[in-house]
Amino acid sequence: MRYTSTRNNNVNISGTLGIVKGISEDGGLFLPQEFPKIDINDFKNLSYQEIAKKVLGLYFPEIPNEDLEKIVNNYNIKFENPEEITPIKTFDNISFLELFHGPTSSFKDMALTLLPGLMRIAYDINDITDRLLILTATSGDTGSAALEGFKNQDRTEIAVFYPDGGVSDIQKLQMELSDGGNASVLSISGNFDDAQRSVKEAFADEEIKEICIINKKNLGSANSINIARLISQIPYYIYSYVTLLKRGIIQEDEKIDIVVPTGNFGDILAGLYAKFMGVPIENAICASNSNDVLTEFFNTGVYNANRDFLKTLTPSMDILISSNLERFLYTISKNNSDEIDLIYKELKEKGSFKFSKDLPNYIKGISVDDTRTKEAIKEVFEKHGYLIDPHTAVAYEGVSLAKNHALVVSTASPYKFPNAILEAFGIEIEGNLEDKINKVYAYTNSKTPLAIKNMLTKEIKTKEPLEIGEIKDKVIEILERENED
Repeated sequence: MRYTSTRNNNVNISGTLGIVKGISEDGGLFLPQEFPKIDINDFKNLSYQEIAKKVLGLYFPEIPNEDLEKIVNNYNIKFENPEEITPIKTFDNISFLELFHGPTSSFKDMALTLLPGLMRIAYDINDITDRLLILTATSGDTGSAALEGFKNQDRTEIAVFYPDGGVSDIQKLQMELSDGGNASVLSISGNFDDAQRSVKEAFADEEIKEICIINKKNLGSANSINIARLISQIPYYIYSYVTLLKRGIIQEDEKIDIVVPTGNFGDILAGLYAKFMGVPIENAICASNSNDVLTEFFNTGVYNANRDFLKTLTPSMDILISSNLERFLYTISKNNSDEIDLIYKELKEKGSFKFSKDLPNYIKGISVDDTRTKEAIKEVFEKHGYLIDPHTAVAYEGVSLAKNHALVVSTASPYKFPNAILEAFGIEIEGNLEDKINKVYAYTNSKTPLAIKNMLTKEIKTKEPLEIGEIKDKVIEILERENED
């Protein structure tokens, strides 16, 4: 299994080297040169952990089996119920795939529970002994999941950048409580796109590269620009299909549609990769909030980021530059790296591009505003007695485009967004965070994640956000910091 770059077909590297590098020197993203084909029947009787191990083995065959065993065993250590990592709740022709039962109550735990182990073995395989600095831009959930995943890792530091005022109170609390030790948690005066762009620029910056060499440190990424993050999300689509099959909800070879709330296009791309591997997925419905750049693109073929950035009830999707779309466009352009390089240079210079190829019929887009998001939360609860978070509510609206049994990807615990939940039910938003969480529980009688309960009485220090231009200096400061180990 070899990997190439979206912007240069001449790149030909191993998957573990792709994990180490994070981003190609040409600015492109790594992806497999071909997708392994599977027989879904081979996965029917496997646990989630076994499916994850099998998928990782297909994409990273150079990683020894015993190391993969240790890596996937982290699910048994960190998740609420190792026997059911991802519960699936079915109502009529809709199944909700719950991906929020990990240590930070979001779907990012699914991949970031595996990523530290994958990165460490990738370093060993490639004989790299440098310390590792993980740079992470986050719109909320990636930050807390990455901090949880990389805490107390030997010879590893992590710096997380999040938009000041652009994450929920719970998301901020989760991140800021991790500040210290090997972790630096930094808010910025900007939005997620600013943070993501700055992190990408750090990887390409010649001064930073030189400082890395001098200090014997290497930059790594916990964002889905890292191919290991993306591959680690494929297993839950395979697991979902075989689970629906075993429960008799779908029949042998019956196709399903996936409905995914997404801003950066990583979660839905993992589902598309599962489709390319042979999982019977017919349609992929890309559900966006009012930052509807993806919806417009799938309807018109024009990607236009020249618009106002809107803060919504779904902050994890408040994104205008969708990184993983690049990987998808590379694949459907029949691996035309020259075109991808051209259009992404155009995006950087002009803020927009027009894709020359017809987009496949199996990908559909829908955008949902805050008003309808709240209505969907209330509708699902009143109809099924089932509480969903605002991001999942956006995906629920996408079910209207489904032609088959719809697998709705439920990305976060509703308790991470108490303000949105209270608004949906017309309950006054007053009091501190603990009061709001208690109100949600009192009204819905739904389970509050233990990790969230335990942090509600803790306080964090107020600190000034970084200006965008200060991010590079902060990265350099961390790189030049002396370490004890």
